[in-house]
Amino acid sequence: MVTKITDFYKMEFHDSYVILEGIGEFVVDSTRAKETLQLIIDHFKGRDFVIISNRTSNYTLAPDAYSSSLFKKVKGIAVVSNNEEARENALFEQVKFNSSFAFFDNLEDAKRWAESFILN
Repeated sequence: MVTKITDFYKMEFHDSYVILEGIGEFVVDSTRAKETLQLIIDHFKGRDFVIISNRTSNYTLAPDAYSSSLFKKVKGIAVVSNNEEARENALFEQVKFNSSFAFFDNLEDAKRWAESFILN
């Protein structure tokens, strides 16, 4: 496992997925999303991957956050949260993302989903 920390995220890179945890409260706009995605894509070097968004902090996604064409390289997104508001926000995100999108109550289930998703 490789860990990278930016001004906004802690990222844990595994073989087939990355776990993103926001640091503090901030807004994810198209520019920030594109920068984050490029960092992830560069790490995986062309391999398929899934993003697990472990929603432990309260950040906001702007309506244009999913506008980057780089999202086409993401095979799936898992959102982990027990917070009802975070889950409601993720429903909006699901409409913006054109691939597999799943919700989980715990990180272990999301990891298993990510691993099996890439294997299939």
